[in-house]
Amino acid sequence: MRRLLPSRRTRALLAQTLLSATRPTIGGQAVIEGVMMRSPKSFAVAVRTPDGGITVREEAWLSFSERLPILKKPILRGASMLIESMYNGMQALSFSATTAFPDDESAKKEAAKTQAAREQGGLAAALPILFSLAFAFALFKGVPHATAWGLGQLLGHDGQSALPMDGTLFHVVDAVVKMGLFVGYIALISQMEDIRRVFMYHGAEHKSVHVWEAIEPLDVEHARPKTTAHPRCGTSLILIAMFTSFVVFAVVLPFVPRVFASDAAHAAFLLLVKLPLLLPIAGVAYELQRLAAKNPDNVVVRALIAPGMLFQRLTTREPGDKELEVALAALRKTVWREQQETGPQKTEAIVEVFPSFEAVDRQLPLAA
Repeated sequence: MRRLLPSRRTRALLAQTLLSATRPTIGGQAVIEGVMMRSPKSFAVAVRTPDGGITVREEAWLSFSERLPILKKPILRGASMLIESMYNGMQALSFSATTAFPDDESAKKEAAKTQAAREQGGLAAALPILFSLAFAFALFKGVPHATAWGLGQLLGHDGQSALPMDGTLFHVVDAVVKMGLFVGYIALISQMEDIRRVFMYHGAEHKSVHVWEAIEPLDVEHARPKTTAHPRCGTSLILIAMFTSFVVFAVVLPFVPRVFASDAAHAAFLLLVKLPLLLPIAGVAYELQRLAAKNPDNVVVRALIAPGMLFQRLTTREPGDKELEVALAALRKTVWREQQETGPQKTEAIVEVFPSFEAVDRQLPLAA
């Protein structure tokens, strides 16, 4: 009787799947002339220096959810991850600016402010994040909301708005304006040479993460053919969050009682109501993205992530080997930390200067 055993290919795929499930999730973001990588235990930034070398800064990292376990719960973990990513991102940008442009006095001053705020902790450390969130809220929530209200007033008659705020059409216009602003903003900044460089490092970050997830050697040869799009990209998360916000606002806001007789005052009040809804919206969007990343071959999931994957053509550029080397250096350093037997310790950041990627190759793990 013929033995009903899986083929060698099937067994290999099963083994790879099981191995992938036990490996830590690693992701990151592009910074100035470099890449930041985050793993459960590590926070690393690699930057290309003016002399062609690679400087890597790494430290043990204990996520907010590890410090406060309740943040591991669904929905809450998405909001926590958003704030944590902004916190890490600002530190990484500060380090990359001073490393890539060591003679830039303004970059040094900003880095000093960031370090001082981090050491003080509390409100001082939170202020830059709060300012960034306030700017994003004003631009991508305030402007679309005000535009939809103003358009309703302009097209209405006899004191009645053509776009009542408890109607779906109001939120459709809001969402369209919001998307137009976001696409226009990305298209505008992509014309800047420095931003195009950042987008190249964004592509390098994605390619490097693909190599890690494919369980392949962490080198340029294996990273080069990978795609610059990734389902866990922040760009995709933003688009999912925009869709989620449309649904939430369209469902919730009609039930908000009218507390002001003035239409303008009521519109402003509804805008304020949107503010506390942003964290659960971010949480839901994060859960949807996690689901998409775990089930990339599902037809429904593919349809969900398709706009984000397509939009990444704007926020990524095909990197060269130099950019891939920097991304791989940051990735290898996080892998180094993950391979340590002990968990994250409160230690000072490690800063290493490598004259070339060959030196990185000799001193940091090639594969996990």
